[in-house]
Amino acid sequence: MVVLSPDSSLTPSMLAEKAASFEGIEYKETCYGILIEGEVENVERALAELRALDPKRIFYKQRGYRIGDERICRAKRGGGPRPGYHMLSAEREVLRNVSRALEEEGEAPAKRKKGKLEVGKLKEIIESEVAHS
Repeated sequence: MVVLSPDSSLTPSMLAEKAASFEGIEYKETCYGILIEGEVENVERALAELRALDPKRIFYKQRGYRIGDERICRAKRGGGPRPGYHMLSAEREVLRNVSRALEEEGEAPAKRKKGKLEVGKLKEIIESEVAHS
């Protein structure tokens, strides 16, 4: 599964158009990206080229079912969402944050000084929190 982050400027159609140029793979456009199948070398090459289009907003993972598998076909099962769709939908929303973190990669937060917090400083923090409540 090739999944686009919701903040990507690409569309599933753009990914499908690019996938059509690859030899040795099958693909299917979905609402969140595309599905790709084929020999390992062909799929890895396709994933690398697709990811190069928007490296920080294109993600992929393995899917448990092949393209066209009747066990998850909505028409055969009587409608409703496919198994795993709700989880994928939730994961896709998190990708926006992952993309943002990848954009900021290399900007490490300042290290805090380790040690005990002094009582006076703790009282000050508590009082400021109480005052803002």
